[in-house]
Amino acid sequence: MGILGSRPKKMSGMRQQAASSLKWTTVSQASRLGTQLLSVIILARLLPPADFGLVAMAAVITGFASLFRDFGTAAAIIQKPDPSPRLLDSVFWLNVSFGVGLAVMLGLLAPLIALGFAESRLKDVLWLLLLTFPIASLGAVHQALLEKASRFRPLAMVESAAAFIGLAGAVWAAWAGWGVFSLVLQTLLAAFMTTAGLWMVSKWRPVLRWDAHEIRGVMGFSGNLVGFNVFNYVIRNTDNLLIGRFLGATDLGYYSMAYRLMLWPLQNISNVVGRALFPVFSLMQGDQSRLAGAYIRATAAITLLTAPLMFGFFVLREPFIAVALGERWQPVAGVLVWLVPVGLLQSIGTSVGTLYLATGRTDVMFKWGIGAGLLVIPAFAIGLQWGITGVAAAYAVASLLLFWPSLAIPFRLVGLKVGDVLLRLMPSMATAAVMAGVIEVLAVTWPANTNNQLPRLILLVVVGMVTYGGLSLFTQRALLKDIIRAVFKR
Repeated sequence: MGILGSRPKKMSGMRQQAASSLKWTTVSQASRLGTQLLSVIILARLLPPADFGLVAMAAVITGFASLFRDFGTAAAIIQKPDPSPRLLDSVFWLNVSFGVGLAVMLGLLAPLIALGFAESRLKDVLWLLLLTFPIASLGAVHQALLEKASRFRPLAMVESAAAFIGLAGAVWAAWAGWGVFSLVLQTLLAAFMTTAGLWMVSKWRPVLRWDAHEIRGVMGFSGNLVGFNVFNYVIRNTDNLLIGRFLGATDLGYYSMAYRLMLWPLQNISNVVGRALFPVFSLMQGDQSRLAGAYIRATAAITLLTAPLMFGFFVLREPFIAVALGERWQPVAGVLVWLVPVGLLQSIGTSVGTLYLATGRTDVMFKWGIGAGLLVIPAFAIGLQWGITGVAAAYAVASLLLFWPSLAIPFRLVGLKVGDVLLRLMPSMATAAVMAGVIEVLAVTWPANTNNQLPRLILLVVVGMVTYGGLSLFTQRALLKDIIRAVFKR
């Protein structure tokens, strides 16, 4: 009687925990999205595309190195049912060692990296950006513990404040004539403020001790996770490497801007949901049917939001660039023709990472990363022959070919079928397609000119929102009720 009576309460508690986590991760990401959008709009008018391309070159190196900053131990702490104090202390000092070591090693290699990119200014940019490694490593365990406990409210406050301070510093520096180093300052300020904030809101403090046995206990999970992240990072950045090396900083600036715009729904919706639900999914790892059902509901909610964004952005890419970035960024529109569909596919597929992590099957995840890389990397090399648009087209074709198996493999871990999940997502897709058609007809009827760009864009966006929202009341009424109930019911 006691066990049966406690189950509904436990499930209700998990739902409330998931709803609260999702709400506050949404707040955090929405604030960061706002600062990112302001950053693009303001800094794109103060800095040339070559400065963005230079930072994109540096980001290829620093992003890759950051994969080893905590060696997957943060995710291991969240997934592990009851991490011991000795494990937490050992992981903290391991992270600090990795952070300092990476900064020193890459600092010594910076001149050779700059030579490889044929860009002398890259050396100075790298030297400064490498400071983020030791700074961020000091807060990795604190963040993992907050996420494990689903304390996303204080995390949201810390991350939002850090993003805003970073933006403010970058705008001031760009206005003062710092050039590319204003973008560097933005990254450094955000990293420092995030770590400082994590120490303020977390009660945990490290003790100077080391337990190799505890570290070995999580190395299987974290090692495979790092292996996957490495191959996934290589896939996502081979295009930047090839463009930066063979086409130059200006073309890379255009491509990286398009890529950043494409990633917004992925980073600010799909990843938000995945981050909020990973701790909850980990609690369900012993109940396959509940985990599968929770995943379907989460993916349907993601698609409800990302589908209209990506369909609408595809139709409005040219007026958006003209209004938000300026005429000199128009080459971005041709790249977005191919990258926006990639973003739509990835917004659906990226959430499968939570299934691998929650079930502890990072070994399968690692093998998939290797297989995907064998197709995507040669595709980039082939597409390079037709410039940045060719690279984007190659990425789109490879993503389409990989889409079905990228879902089928993790779905087997929880007994899901790809067709069943995609069928659940079709109402959102169809509704978004109708919305895009309405916007396209209105855009053709009302041609753009130099005097009506902003009001025309605003009207088209409003029409799209009203159309999609109105149609969704009929096609997705039950899902909308579930989302509203989850967000507002405590």
